[in-house]
Amino acid sequence: MKKVVILILACLLMLSLCACDQGEQNNANDSKPQAGQQDNQNQNSEATGNSQSTQASSKPSQDDLKALAESCIDKPLADLIALVGEPDSSEYAASCAGDGEDGVLMYDGFVVYTYREGEEEKVTYVE
Repeated sequence: MKKVVILILACLLMLSLCACDQGEQNNANDSKPQAGQQDNQNQNSEATGNSQSTQASSKPSQDDLKALAESCIDKPLADLIALVGEPDSSEYAASCAGDGEDGVLMYDGFVVYTYREGEEEKVTYVE
């Protein structure tokens, strides 16, 4: 009896994995524009004078922003904000390394750690 139950469960598991795999293939096919759709998109972008590659290249990637943030280590926080922009959110807590506060600034795709003492706040690490 146990073997029959195990066999049924194994078959159900295989079927569920096959169903998941099929869904991923369908999603991949849905994201690709068909030939006629791509021609229409190209014509629309030429008519407006904007290409998709120009729009995509104007916005830096998360890796580029993280590299800019890493270049600001041991520099004032104002330098980081000038290069990368304001964080999505931030948290501060008393530091165990000194009299100041440790800051955690969350950006989309990376985290910046700072140390603030008085009016001065410096970037200490980027993760």
